[in-house]
Amino acid sequence: MGQVGITIIGGYLGSLIGQPQLGMMVGAMFGSWLYPPESQSQAMRVGGLRFSAPQKGQVLPILYGRTRVAGTIIWYGDFQTHAADSGGSGGGSKGSGQETYTVGLAIALCEGRVTNLFRMWAGDDEIIPLAAYAQWEEGEPNQAANAYMAGHLAVGQVAAAYPGVAHVVLVSYPLGYSTAIPGFTFEVLRTTADVVADNAALTTLGLDAYGEDINGDMNPVVCLADFLTNPRYGLGLLASDLEASSWCEEAGYADYMDLACSPVLESSQPGSAHIEHLLSYFDGMLVYSQGLFKLHSRRSPSREYLPYTQIQPWEWLDGYVPKYSRGSDRQSANTVSIEYLDRADDYNSAFAERRDDWDIGRRGIYREQLALNGVTTAAVADRLASKLLWARITGPSSVEWGMGPAGTWYEPGLLVSFDEIGASAYALEGSVYRIVKITENPDGTFVFAGVEER
Repeated sequence: MGQVGITIIGGYLGSLIGQPQLGMMVGAMFGSWLYPPESQSQAMRVGGLRFSAPQKGQVLPILYGRTRVAGTIIWYGDFQTHAADSGGSGGGSKGSGQETYTVGLAIALCEGRVTNLFRMWAGDDEIIPLAAYAQWEEGEPNQAANAYMAGHLAVGQVAAAYPGVAHVVLVSYPLGYSTAIPGFTFEVLRTTADVVADNAALTTLGLDAYGEDINGDMNPVVCLADFLTNPRYGLGLLASDLEASSWCEEAGYADYMDLACSPVLESSQPGSAHIEHLLSYFDGMLVYSQGLFKLHSRRSPSREYLPYTQIQPWEWLDGYVPKYSRGSDRQSANTVSIEYLDRADDYNSAFAERRDDWDIGRRGIYREQLALNGVTTAAVADRLASKLLWARITGPSSVEWGMGPAGTWYEPGLLVSFDEIGASAYALEGSVYRIVKITENPDGTFVFAGVEER
């Protein structure tokens, strides 16, 4: 008869005693007791998942070293429902239904070969044991399609191998009572050996010698060289486009200073912006001169030896002897703050700061702030902040001078000093300057600008 029929009968009986509304109310109450709604008598069923699909043109990150990254869902399938007493419980909170759900997912993490997958989080919760749910595809150039994915394709679909893309495949991942896909993040390790294996140019340049990673972090010079020369995701330069000696010198310097990092290039922006970001990890200067990309870096005071060229008086341009100047105080930061991702705290943001208290007391705080997602330890953040502060605080000392044909051999980034300065420019005595700008005049002469190095 159903609830509606009982309600009608109740209304008829109520009319016999002059209370039809009361009769319908009583009938409805008994009807709901005898015939409960379907949503209460059986489990709620759903037809599919709820998740954010990847957008066209979405960036696939390039990462180096050991870091935590989110991924992009590139496949889902094997969606199943399970009775509440048959297992399948997992992440998610209990909803109004009694079914639990599992799903298969493939999540792309980054470009290139990545050796190890360490940890996985669903939201803020770490998934343990990882091996019970995840299969790891390292992103080798010739990797085959994942067997689990291939076994759950629709008729006529072809299994995708995703060569050169590191991705994780979640096998029958338990969603619990929710059909929403949680936000997954993963801690992965891409070693120098992985990067070198995918880019022969690094071996040609001799940068494969700097493969001793520090706690999973890489030499920043190697990261920059790979981004410039990688034929798949980089700018595609040849090894012959880079001056190997200057790159190896700077890699040795970064190694000497323990400036190891794990940067992630994940935003859609010009390659020059990524280059500037990578240069920040060792305060580098990239120069294109004489058909080659050359690398230089501001040194720290702890560096015992700075090779430089001494300019003799007869090399100065007539009427244009070196001119010394001090820039405005406002050009010089006296506080450097670095925001980094603390690996010891699951890669949450942290800050390191170095400051010159004497200078702050003299003219107030002038701060330079950098966000460097590739710095993962407090020790490296502090060391880099100290180096940057020293470079900034000495920056206002500058010099400008002119040269004739001899200036043809000079280029930005080189270190110079001046011999036999004389009383007119005694402040230059004993100082070393790094060339930052060269202007060529129509008559073939040159004007140089330099900043004090120490």
